[in-house]
Amino acid sequence: MSRLEELHSMFYPRSVAVVGVSTNPQGWGGHAFIRRLKRVGFPGDVYAVNPKASNEVHGVKAYPSVKDIPEPPDMVIVSVPARRVPEVLEDCIAAGVKNVHIFSSGFSETQEEEGRQLEARITEIIRRGNLRVVGPNCMGLYVPASKFTAWGAPPKGVGKLAFLSQSGGHGEILSRYAQELGVYFSKVISFGNARGLQALDFLEYLAEDPDTGIIAMYLEGMKDGNRFTRLVREVNRLKPVIIWKGGLTESGARAAASHTASMAGEARVWDAFFAQTGAIRVNSLEEMAEVALLFLHLKPLLGRRVLLLGGGGGNAVAMADICSRNGLTVPTLAEHTRKQLAEFIPLAGNSIRNPLDVWLVQHNLEMFRRCIEIAVADPAIDLVIADRYPHNGDNGDDGPPDFEEGSRRVEEFIIEFAKNNPYGKPMVVAVNAPTNDPNGMRAAAELRLKFALAGVPAYLSQVSATQALSRFIGYHEFLAKTGEGKSEPALTCCRS
Repeated sequence: MSRLEELHSMFYPRSVAVVGVSTNPQGWGGHAFIRRLKRVGFPGDVYAVNPKASNEVHGVKAYPSVKDIPEPPDMVIVSVPARRVPEVLEDCIAAGVKNVHIFSSGFSETQEEEGRQLEARITEIIRRGNLRVVGPNCMGLYVPASKFTAWGAPPKGVGKLAFLSQSGGHGEILSRYAQELGVYFSKVISFGNARGLQALDFLEYLAEDPDTGIIAMYLEGMKDGNRFTRLVREVNRLKPVIIWKGGLTESGARAAASHTASMAGEARVWDAFFAQTGAIRVNSLEEMAEVALLFLHLKPLLGRRVLLLGGGGGNAVAMADICSRNGLTVPTLAEHTRKQLAEFIPLAGNSIRNPLDVWLVQHNLEMFRRCIEIAVADPAIDLVIADRYPHNGDNGDDGPPDFEEGSRRVEEFIIEFAKNNPYGKPMVVAVNAPTNDPNGMRAAAELRLKFALAGVPAYLSQVSATQALSRFIGYHEFLAKTGEGKSEPALTCCRS
């Protein structure tokens, strides 16, 4: 049986039992899992397990133990004090249950002898009962397609990004941030101390999973480094693997040990890992989602020569510096390109060399169209970063009466041109807004999502756009250099 077949019932359960459901609706615990499953419309049966409960708890059927449920549930979520977890696992074995998520904490991550002994005990029970266990000390599984999403941000859709994480909190945060960018999930897996199924087991599953096109990981430690390196290199050829490695500093390593009892490993070892595998290295959850956004919408790209299209001299200089720091180049446009631009763009107050400092065209569709079509045709250009500012209904007396309508028309043109420009040169957008303007920030978020859902990657800033592009291009450069890629890898996986 393949890993995909073996774990299918975990990710697509027909019934879920939650052990440790308090009759008190306050706080986080078993009842919170039940409340969320009901809220998102989980289609299967949900049971509560509480020895003192009557027939029903929080609107679902209650039983004294897992053994008393008439049919073995496909998944059991354990939310009881750590000392009671061994007893619950024994009940699962007796009931014929195979899939268990241990939410409970208080094991080796406490760095106390009692916690270590408890973890050793449950590890032995898991092995003896041949249980498929996620955890302990984790949030478990989040699967929008099956509506098995008892934690994390409510799913806005089903996507192609899978996130494998030792941190449940990171899963919570990424599920919110990524969806704001228009990046939706196939799976999120928080595996904590991993006393049952390991990160490599889940990675093998995601490699086979037809619903997953991109794999992101947050790791604090890894047991079998050689196997992990081989597997990531193999998977990364067909599905990009994006990794944030935590615990590389002395302080971070101490935090990792107390978080999931992980041995973090030396920085130089991980440097070698990334060099050998070609996995994409990021340094935050935000960067992880921003890189994934490019894989959802852009075809493989090798060139690093950028056309910068913005407004404001100082901003243009800043954009050029940002590109250079991230390994992108900003070439001067050819003389014949500049001559064509100069025919309708006055040199006073504008720059047509690259960056294109052309505030004049930003809200005039015909001028913007002419400008971009001429500049993108330049053979020195591989891709475009367009700078945009949101229109939020408050432009004061500075702009013309048709400012907002002109902006909207330009935005629609950007979407169409990004999809169908005859040169095949990709375009991304940086949507800026002042951080002290709540209305502007809200309008910027809406505009970014509008672009992303239309297939145009859009970012919070030029910094995040250039960082993501550099990672994306570096991935394709690695595949080309090692001869491991295909002419059209499975990276243009369906749009979120």
